[in-house]
Amino acid sequence: MQLELFVTFLFIQNQVLVATASSSSEEDEDDDKGSSHEHHWGYDDQEGWSSTFQDCRGQSQSPIDIETGKAIYDPSLPHIELEGFDLTGSSALKLQNNGHTLKLSLPSTMRIVKGFDQVYLASQLHFHWGTVAVPGSEHTINNVHFPAEIHVVHYNSKYTNISEAASKRDGLAVLGGFIGIGLHENENYEKILSALKDVSIEASDTDIPGFNVRHLLPNNLEKFYRYQGSLTTPPCFQTVHWTMFNETIMVSRKQLAALEDSLKAGHQLLSKNFRVAQLLHGRRVLASFTSSPSVNKDLSEIKPTFAPIEGQMSRGDMLSIALGALFILTLLAFSVYVYQQRKTYSRSKKHSRENVIYKPATKDDV
Repeated sequence: MQLELFVTFLFIQNQVLVATASSSSEEDEDDDKGSSHEHHWGYDDQEGWSSTFQDCRGQSQSPIDIETGKAIYDPSLPHIELEGFDLTGSSALKLQNNGHTLKLSLPSTMRIVKGFDQVYLASQLHFHWGTVAVPGSEHTINNVHFPAEIHVVHYNSKYTNISEAASKRDGLAVLGGFIGIGLHENENYEKILSALKDVSIEASDTDIPGFNVRHLLPNNLEKFYRYQGSLTTPPCFQTVHWTMFNETIMVSRKQLAALEDSLKAGHQLLSKNFRVAQLLHGRRVLASFTSSPSVNKDLSEIKPTFAPIEGQMSRGDMLSIALGALFILTLLAFSVYVYQQRKTYSRSKKHSRENVIYKPATKDDV
C-alpha cells in the first residue's frame, strides 16, 4: 500500500513539474519573438543554440544570404498593403532595451491587410546592428552585409496572441529592411534614436510619443524578396514568412553610431547582435520584381521594370563609360594636334637650315 502511494506521489509530482515547465515556456514566448528566459543565450555562442533549442538545428532557419541571381521572379506575389501604421497623436509607445536588442512595442491595430492569405497584426519592431568595423545586418545580399537591419514582427490574426502564434507554421510574418548610411539624418528614425539615453541599461524602458511607423520602412514596398524561415533568435521556431524589401533605408553615420554605442547588455556594450547566415537546404527565394522586360499572356504589351540586377548596367555605369570614351577621344585628338605641330615645326627648322651659308671664321672674327 505504501509503495502504491509513493508511486502515485511521484506521478503527481512529475505532472506538476511538466505543467509548470509548459506554463513557463508559454509565458516566456512573449512578443519578443518568442524568446525564452529559461536558458541564457548570447550572440557570442551561436553554435551552442542548437544544443538547447531543438528548432535552432532545423533546415528552415534564418537569416539567409539572398543571391539575387538565383532569386525566382514570381509575378503572383501580391503587394504588401499596410493599415493603421500612422500612430501620430495616439498613445505613447514603449521602447525597451531587453539585453538582446532595442525593441518598440506596437499595437495590434497596425496590420498587414494584403500580401498574405491572412491578416497579420503587429506586435513589435526591433533592430540588429554591428560596429563601425563590422556591419551588422542579419540577412545579406550576395554575401554583403548592410550596417543594420529593422524587423517589424506580426502574428496571424486567427490566433489569440503572438505567444500562441509563434509556434504555428503560419504564425508569423516579419517585414525586414536593410539600413544604410546616407548624408543626412533620418527624421523618422530620430524619433526612436533620440530616446536611447533613457534605455541605455539592460531591462530599462521608456515611453516615446506615437508617430507614423510606416516611415521607418522603405518608400517602395512593391519590390521585395520572400522566403519561409525562422526566428533569428532562440527558440528559432520555423514559422516566419519573411519579406525583405529591396530598397535600402538611409540614416546618418551619427545616428547609426548612436545605435552602436549607446546600449548595454549587462556591463558590456550591446553590439553585433546578429545571427550568421543559415543554409537554404533547398528553399526557394522568391522576388516580386525583375529588371528584365516581362511579357503578359497575350504578348501584346511589354512592361519594362528598372530594378538593377546582376549583369545589368545602371545609369551611373553608362555615364562612366560615356565619359571614359569622351576622354579617350579628346586624348587622341590632342595627340594628333601635337603630332601635326611637331611635323610643321620640323619642316620649318629644316627649311631654315637650308638657307644658312657656312662661312669659315677668320683671324679677325676670332
